[in-house]
Amino acid sequence: MTSQFILPRRRRLVRPYLDFTAMIDTVFNLLIFFAVISTFGGSGTQKGIAMQLPSAKTSQPVKDRVVLSLTPRARPQVNGLEVEVAQIGATLREVTKSNYETQIVVMADKKVQYSDLVAALDKTREAGFSKIALATAPNPEKDPGAAGD
Repeated sequence: MTSQFILPRRRRLVRPYLDFTAMIDTVFNLLIFFAVISTFGGSGTQKGIAMQLPSAKTSQPVKDRVVLSLTPRARPQVNGLEVEVAQIGATLREVTKSNYETQIVVMADKKVQYSDLVAALDKTREAGFSKIALATAPNPEKDPGAAGD
């Protein structure tokens, strides 16, 4: 019988490592996703309307309000929701839950035709709302920080 002497094999030293490629790809994809979503206003915010409001020296801030926005060549908006002129009253009643004491702030661009403004105000009054205010640009003399807003 031949007996062979077998030496134990040397174990290879395996060093642990992390492959960051997959993690970097995932983070990069998330970055692109959030950048694209933020440009579309996907975080639940309302989209803004570019308006040039007329200014007034006696303007005052209003809290707890519903905003009726009028822009030239566009449908009216109630709190950012586009409506037909004929539906302004019904939409206001729905948004305010028929609370006729709610302040309705009308934001009309300088270039809105006077007849369109009167029609919107008329529909608001026909719906039963009497607390109606016209929005103006902030008065820089009263609030110097509001001039840049």
